[in-house]
Amino acid sequence: MAYSSGEGFHYRKSLYGGDLPAGMNFLLDDSATFTIGDAVQVDTDGLIVRSTAGEEVLGVLVGIVSDADINVFSLDPGAAPISGATITGDDTIATSATNSTDTTRSINGKVVLDPAGAILWYNDSSGTLAQTNLCQFFNNDANADQIDQTSASDTNGQWQLMELDPDGDSDASKGLFRIAENQNHPYTQD
Repeated sequence: MAYSSGEGFHYRKSLYGGDLPAGMNFLLDDSATFTIGDAVQVDTDGLIVRSTAGEEVLGVLVGIVSDADINVFSLDPGAAPISGATITGDDTIATSATNSTDTTRSINGKVVLDPAGAILWYNDSSGTLAQTNLCQFFNNDANADQIDQTSASDTNGQWQLMELDPDGDSDASKGLFRIAENQNHPYTQD
């Protein structure tokens, strides 16, 4: 599926083989914008928010659904549960101010968790990556949809670069990254 947003983290492969694991549904935060492919985390209210640069990552948003698990992009505009929300293209939603409290809304994010760090996510980073960046750590940007190439570190970061130029098209900004600082794992590298 081609998304209207050009950025984001997208499943490429698992180190264990097989297809993308099933996502878990989590309630999306109020008055917030989400795009499929965003790195997300659970905030102190127990709601999904976009991942803040430098903080642990719960997983990657792979779908946006009603609490009946129906893709919100397939629903009629103005219908429950998307009344009060704004849909842009085929992958972005701005939730209503009462998404978490109004039971007629309750829009959820389908999030793929990876406590083992075995899933490799494709991302077109903010700059050129080099062979010396392999296995280095990076943070995502403030939009939670792109690797900040300038954040490269040998010791810590949300993501770890595992493969350069995965498409073989000589575009050195592209890479495959695993979640290194995981919100659902009891041990992080920091």
